[in-house]
Amino acid sequence: MFFSRVALFAGLASYAYAQTSTTCDPLNTTCPADPALGTEHTWNFNTTLDETIWNMTTGTYKYDDTGAQFSLTGEGQSTLLSSNFYIFFGVVESHVKMAKGGGLVSSVVLESDDLDEVDWEWVGYNTSEVQSNFFGKGNDTTFDRGGTHYVPNADTEFHNYTTYWDQERLQWWIDGNMVRELLYDDKGTLGGKNYPQTPCRVKFSLWPAGQKSAAQGTIEWAGGLVDWDKAPFTMTLGALRVKDFHSGKEYTYSDHTGSFDSIKVADGNSTVLTELNKAPAKSLSEKWDDLGQGAHIGVYCGAAGAGVLGIAAFLIFCLRQRRKGRLENALDNNQYAENRTEMQNSQNDWKQSEWKGSEFRNGGYRQVSN
Repeated sequence: MFFSRVALFAGLASYAYAQTSTTCDPLNTTCPADPALGTEHTWNFNTTLDETIWNMTTGTYKYDDTGAQFSLTGEGQSTLLSSNFYIFFGVVESHVKMAKGGGLVSSVVLESDDLDEVDWEWVGYNTSEVQSNFFGKGNDTTFDRGGTHYVPNADTEFHNYTTYWDQERLQWWIDGNMVRELLYDDKGTLGGKNYPQTPCRVKFSLWPAGQKSAAQGTIEWAGGLVDWDKAPFTMTLGALRVKDFHSGKEYTYSDHTGSFDSIKVADGNSTVLTELNKAPAKSLSEKWDDLGQGAHIGVYCGAAGAGVLGIAAFLIFCLRQRRKGRLENALDNNQYAENRTEMQNSQNDWKQSEWKGSEFRNGGYRQVSN
């Protein structure tokens, strides 16, 4: 991307490098094969991302019913989501809300290991325009390849930004209308050499171009310095459809030319396709339905047996408690009887003592001292 590259040379390497970088340049060395998508698939980013398919390279994301939200809340932050798969020509249909705010850049990028590149970019201060661009083999010696296209309310409304890409033409579409077309040997492609033509990852990013360390021209293009007091700034990715024009397992550079006819397609299912075809985890009701009739009967019988044993255990417990209650009651009654007898005996002894210590005088009793 033109302006991210300018930022790279102007001191924003930490942001730009994450977007326009390669871990192995096949123009100079032999690199590992690129895992293919090898199919067509639509993602709705209103749930947790599958980390076997997507890699949150920098920053974090949140999601809600509308999609994945990539936000910046303070200086020094950037976000980049990258696919773990590559497509070798194809269609990328992204439903996006750009991030609003001077100094910010939202982007959707196709990028290859040898730095072929196709871009959509939104500059945060302009919410009614999107820019298109392309690069071949990382060649950024000229910056006259970009285009600008009207799109209303790009920050508050989802729009469909579609890239159609094959070996002969590259097209940018907005909401079903083609806004730009580039042919293989058009001006700026250097006879096709700068035409993007090698397997690409799909990337989404939000990054701050308006930094104090950036070149003045970059800051002006981005709409000034980012005002972090207005944070958070959020770019939202809703639905995404990606179609790979080749079906295979992986893509390999057979030489160092970087031409499309040097790319070899290995037969077989890609790891991404295998992941996409995995059956979702079954619910308990689905697991129950998978059991045969005999298993159902066995479960019912087992449950019934367990129920009978439970009832029997409960009855035994109740009987034991009843017996225990009777025994305790009997013991209490015996103790009460013993206490009553002991009290009665004490009373009798006292009366006998009183009786023996008295004598009858004049028709009555008087106390006689011993």
